[in-house]
Amino acid sequence: MAVNFTSVPLVDYHDSLSPDTKPRFLSALRSALVDVGFFYLQNPPIEFGVREALVKTTGAFFDLPTEKKLELDVVKSKHFRGYACAGAEKNSHNKRSAGNFNCRLVSTHLSMDRTRPSTTASKDLISGFLKKPPQASKRLFFFIAEALEIHPDAFTKVLKREYPYSLLRIGAYPRMDPPKPTAPDIQGVGPHKDGSFLTYLLQETGHSSLEVQNKSGTWISVPPIPNTLVVNIGRSLEALTQGVCVVTTHRVNLKPAQYLGADNVPLGKRLSFALFQMVALDVTQEDMRVVLPLHILALHEKDVKSDAETFFIDLFKGPAGEALLTNCITSYPEMGRRWYPEMLAKMLEQQHKAKMLDDAKLAGKSRTV
Repeated sequence: MAVNFTSVPLVDYHDSLSPDTKPRFLSALRSALVDVGFFYLQNPPIEFGVREALVKTTGAFFDLPTEKKLELDVVKSKHFRGYACAGAEKNSHNKRSAGNFNCRLVSTHLSMDRTRPSTTASKDLISGFLKKPPQASKRLFFFIAEALEIHPDAFTKVLKREYPYSLLRIGAYPRMDPPKPTAPDIQGVGPHKDGSFLTYLLQETGHSSLEVQNKSGTWISVPPIPNTLVVNIGRSLEALTQGVCVVTTHRVNLKPAQYLGADNVPLGKRLSFALFQMVALDVTQEDMRVVLPLHILALHEKDVKSDAETFFIDLFKGPAGEALLTNCITSYPEMGRRWYPEMLAKMLEQQHKAKMLDDAKLAGKSRTV
């Protein structure tokens, strides 16, 4: 029987820095990894001024006229970098009702296409922010290994290689009222699971739109908490740990009430900053497993309900570069048609067949994966 949860736990990064509190930190971390798949990382090494400036600058970018933003149209980039208007990205459930901007950490090998906001200030600000979560993650990799009682360098072989890869996605979600009061909630992003190793989400605009699905299939709110990052497990870490670290289904659910703050003051558009820390692009299927103690392997929970599509379940157990490209071209089909038409046609056919099997098996009910 699945160990259920009704809220996302808080893990204090400061506890990791002292020998006196580190055992408490590791215990909380292991529980979050195994039982929930999401946690708030409290007191991360990101200064308030950096977060505040990031919201201000990126908010100004999304306020630009559409034709100006489309000068950085993601369709122009075969590496999926740039601005994507609302509806350009999709999953099997729906299209995203948000504009987003994709940029990434610069690699000497993958720097031929680095589309970013066109001002020097924006470049410096985003570059500065991109460096912050990895400062914590370098320690977090070792802490995760320690919490799972494996060698501290167990994840180095898939993260620190010739072709490392990380992606920052900045999303803007304007208020969207349902066409009538009885209409279902509007989903900014439908139910899905990340393909990353870890994802770090900065929620700075006060909207309580993020929701995670617990193991019985119930949706749980993940409201913003000051001075935290939301960290979640991706499919790659789940595959590496043979399902011990659980990847949790989540979505962005947009309700009019979420756009009102204290005293019903309008909050404006929701801005989110998600840094997807991926395994290196040259990781092979043989690399995608670490040896775990038997008592840790026994923590693997199979009875988990999820509304996410099953097409990607095995994809991230294989070659990382292939998995990432498949994820990108199925998420941005217009770009796939322009740059990778043959691969897109093949992947969409496979995705459609998987969805038909999902629908036939579940008949509208949550699936167990």
